[in-house]
Amino acid sequence: MILVRAPFRVPIGGGGTDLPSYYSQFGGQFISAAINRYMYVTINRPVVDRLIRVKYAQTEVVQSVDEVQNNLVREALRLTNITDQIEINSFADLPAGVGMGSSGSYLVALLKALHTLKREDISTQMLAEEACTIEIEKLSGYVGKQDQYIAAYGGITKFKINKQGKVTVNPFLLPQSFVKELEGSLFIFYTGITREEKQILKGQSIKTTKNDKQVTENLHTIKEIGIEIEEALQKEDIPLFGSLMHKHWMSKRTLSNAVTSSRIDYLYELGIKNGAVGGKIMGAGGGGFLLFCCPESPKRLRAAMKLEGLTELFFNFDMEGAKIVAHI
Repeated sequence: MILVRAPFRVPIGGGGTDLPSYYSQFGGQFISAAINRYMYVTINRPVVDRLIRVKYAQTEVVQSVDEVQNNLVREALRLTNITDQIEINSFADLPAGVGMGSSGSYLVALLKALHTLKREDISTQMLAEEACTIEIEKLSGYVGKQDQYIAAYGGITKFKINKQGKVTVNPFLLPQSFVKELEGSLFIFYTGITREEKQILKGQSIKTTKNDKQVTENLHTIKEIGIEIEEALQKEDIPLFGSLMHKHWMSKRTLSNAVTSSRIDYLYELGIKNGAVGGKIMGAGGGGFLLFCCPESPKRLRAAMKLEGLTELFFNFDMEGAKIVAHI
């Protein structure tokens, strides 16, 4: 039995520029941080038969890879040339559809487990690229490269993508004292709203491909803000980082009518009135988790969100990325 975990993520800056529709024209750049909330995948070789068993929200028992209904599992098995006699299970700290990169984390953990089963040594970069190949090319998904790369690498990391899709990885070498201070200034609350992120990204991708001026200019601005966020982190300036998060959200919310809602706008403004200097909805938008930067007086922020019925997600940063937890 092999157990692998891959972290969920918090987008820090430049999100949206990791989609092929944008980086293939202009190049992308984004910063992301892994957190200690995980997707877990276990795989096992049954000894009584040669069936394929896949357990997630549903259970599948089939005889061939082509029969597997879970698209991510089917393509991962095809890529690793595993044809039968396998059982795959998964469980997670967070549900899908909340803007934390669950499909990317699942695919990275699954691929790492499958390669481990075959005794194949795979680099972190290749692991992330295989996951991107499946989601973006094989499944023609309207997704970017952020989720797969941060799930594979972990840490607080900057990624640059050239027009050909090649990714350069640059982990931040920040003092541990500042990392702890940053952790203590960021607060995540679950809105209780789930949404179909891919529909939002699909609309954004189509508009970018068609050179929609508003969407393209907003993504240029988001990339520039991401560069400013990098500088703020290097300066260890959390108030500036928070104000840039606010600037990012003001630009992001105009990408699509589905990014925000009256409820999300109300909660965001409530957070600002109660001490936050910036924030945003994580992922493509529309629901999921709200992220706030609040360097001072977090009690007010927490109390305000609690009165609205929001649950806080406590976290630390994950510096390990995808990891084999057990191999028995």
